[in-house]
Amino acid sequence: MKRIFFLLVGLVCCIVASAQSMKMVVDKNGEVVGRYVRTNASTYTISVQDAYDVPKAGHRVVTFSAAAGQGIVYRNQDKKGNINVRKGAYRNSTVIALIPEFDGVPDTYPCLGVKNGYYKIRIDGKVGYIRKDMACWDGMSTF
Repeated sequence: MKRIFFLLVGLVCCIVASAQSMKMVVDKNGEVVGRYVRTNASTYTISVQDAYDVPKAGHRVVTFSAAAGQGIVYRNQDKKGNINVRKGAYRNSTVIALIPEFDGVPDTYPCLGVKNGYYKIRIDGKVGYIRKDMACWDGMSTF
């Protein structure tokens, strides 16, 4: 049951996050609190895994985007087998790491930007590129 839940959450997040940008609520230090849902009189409603309200005081709404190198990237659960992480953002570039299939919660990687249809990520201390159709982007990890 837990595995089905994570797969459904991942699939929904992958579909929703395909827009490549989303509004996030951050605290006064710029730390992500949650995904923006709506503005109320004195609070913002945010979503992490559940929805709840945080006070407007000390928080603000910002737009995160993959292109700006914000958020996280994780493998698309619909893809089978290992996914190549390449040294450059092109098909024949050297493979520097592999992202294996997972059983349960996927690993997430910091998004460092977008180039030529690839996400730029940090994996195992290295910077590499993963094809956008093999991965999902989100403003924050909720796994």
